[in-house]
Amino acid sequence: MNRKQRRAHDKKQKKSKTKTTGFEGMMDLFDKIPESCMTCLTPFDKKSKQMAATWNVVVRKAEKKVNIYCPDCWGTAKRVIADYNRKAQDE
Repeated sequence: MNRKQRRAHDKKQKKSKTKTTGFEGMMDLFDKIPESCMTCLTPFDKKSKQMAATWNVVVRKAEKKVNIYCPDCWGTAKRVIADYNRKAQDE
């Protein structure tokens, strides 16, 4: 291998290691998904595709914490934030 080929090979290996580490890290956090909504305690079924598509997941990598919110609580939170931002702009 010449120098150019070695550099390309090394660069490719570094990218693959980074992707693997990121995926493994996400799989570790998958086990930390709670059993219910963080706000209203509505049960969350991990096997339900419909719930997985509609519920909101907030991952905090630094804290290694996963929070889930049902659509009702997420919508309420978004409305509260929007109202707060409107009031802050009016002042």
